Amino acid sequence: MKALAAKQGKTIEQYALEQLCPDDMDADQACQELKTLPETRINDGLAGKVSAKSVGEILDEELAEGRSGGGNR
Repeated sequence: MKALAAKQGKTIEQYALEQLCPDDMDADQACQELKTLPETRINDGLAGKVSAKSVGEILDEELAEGRSGGGNR
């Protein structure tokens, strides 16, 4: 994948997003959210919006919500 991205003059991230979200899907909301998620998360982290929970704790909570049907966001 790295070679294919470099061959097209793109970063691996750009190439991967294009493969996940082809041009005909750009209008799709989920695809747009996927494209903006990394930037949003980075900006939140830089602004100090971080959790004191461990990754394991967050995962356990998410899995528990999924089992109880509380997964709607």
